[in-house]
Amino acid sequence: MASWIAGLIVTGELVCDGCGKPMRHPERYGYICEEGKEPVRLCEQCSRARGYLVSRGDERGREMDSFL
Repeated sequence: MASWIAGLIVTGELVCDGCGKPMRHPERYGYICEEGKEPVRLCEQCSRARGYLVSRGDERGREMDSFL
């Protein structure tokens, strides 16, 4: 099984596996599946703190968040 990360949108209600914060629609979260570990759902703040969500600039100078 390979490791992968998906950036998803909450439909309903979820709880962040990092900080325990409830997440509701339409918040974004990261679904991280690493080899040998249980998958985790992380809110934007926890994803950014762990390096899974980064801000990048495009060619027009706009900032965009992107899950790795």
